[in-house]
Amino acid sequence: MKKTIWMAVMTAVTVALVGCSSEDSLTGNENPAEGKTSGIPFVVKDANNDATRGTAISTVSSFNMVGIQGTSNKWMDNYLFTKPNGSWVADGHANLTWPDGADTHTFYATSDNTDDVPAITDGTFVYTVPTTVRNQKDLLVAVSEDNEAGNPVTLSFKHALSSVKFKIGFDKDARGGEDDLHIKVTKITLHHIATKGTFDFANFATNPWTVDPEDAEYMDIDIELKSPVEFTPSAVDDFITLDENIDGEIYVMPHKPTPWDTDGTPGHPLKDSYIGVTCQAVEYRTKDTPTYYDLACLDEDSNEDEYDEAKEMYIDFYEGFASTDNDDWLNDKVVGMIVPTNEDWGMNVVLESILNHRNAEAAAYGTEDNVEKVFIPLEMANGFGFGKTNVINIRMDKMKYSNGKDFYAPWIPIIIPVNP
Repeated sequence: MKKTIWMAVMTAVTVALVGCSSEDSLTGNENPAEGKTSGIPFVVKDANNDATRGTAISTVSSFNMVGIQGTSNKWMDNYLFTKPNGSWVADGHANLTWPDGADTHTFYATSDNTDDVPAITDGTFVYTVPTTVRNQKDLLVAVSEDNEAGNPVTLSFKHALSSVKFKIGFDKDARGGEDDLHIKVTKITLHHIATKGTFDFANFATNPWTVDPEDAEYMDIDIELKSPVEFTPSAVDDFITLDENIDGEIYVMPHKPTPWDTDGTPGHPLKDSYIGVTCQAVEYRTKDTPTYYDLACLDEDSNEDEYDEAKEMYIDFYEGFASTDNDDWLNDKVVGMIVPTNEDWGMNVVLESILNHRNAEAAAYGTEDNVEKVFIPLEMANGFGFGKTNVINIRMDKMKYSNGKDFYAPWIPIIIPVNP
């Protein structure tokens, strides 16, 4: 089983800059601050030298660093350190030495194991998280303060972004003990997620990220599952973990999203942050299950007047958002139909026709029977935290349509006549 270790502080990834003492010393000397040809050189030691792009970094193979003496003397300005021959070297500054002076030193570092790592300006940097999952990279940050010249400098890297993992299910108790429902999920989308923010090393110990709503570049993140996940209602503790069905890590900008606000009735169009789930929702009934048409008490004995009354109730429920000019209103999943097993009942033909229409329409779009996209508000008490792994419970019992209407209120969604 694949496991990713996501630590608040990566103590196993420690980069030490130490004074000259042995065969690790670099030949020649250069003082970038004073222009001298002598001084105490830096030697970087790190036992780790491997990393895999697209997953959580557990080994640093390169990093970018800024060094400041006192409060303003920036003597190391975004130097990229790599290991071309097994030893750390600052690109373009192979003979690096400490500057003269008694003031202590502060170091800021960033790493994503590429040479495109964010540059640091005035103790900050701006970063944009790619919305295409395969293009995302883990980003590490470190700060080390009050360092005296010539002494070892340790950089303890932390994950700068938020990692996202998912569990999914249908809370059995939330809908009256429902246990006949089957849901098959093929895709998850995080909608209206901030991708751009500013990192400030001055706030490293608390919350270094600032996201400006006017410049957050809100985007959608599509997560295709490697294989469909099917489940039935269960206790929340038994929700399915999707780690094995997602290729790689999912990263987002640390921020607190504003959830889509809907009370479950029509008239709340999609906005702000929500989860989209592409799925097939089916309720199976056995041959022994009583058959009925559960809308305004319609059943196999209903007459034309009762049928017309059900139409009016449907219009009232939608408060003008729907029409019953033809029998298409029966295609709405609010109807909650169970196809009768009695072939002599007149409505059976109508209901079978509706199911055939749904399946034909789905096939035209290259999907499986009854596949559609439903939506769930993205509600997070504390938001996506700095260096945090977020496990989001996708509650399919809270599904809504794009207009904000509760997927299950007041009737059952899609019904298939006989359990195969």
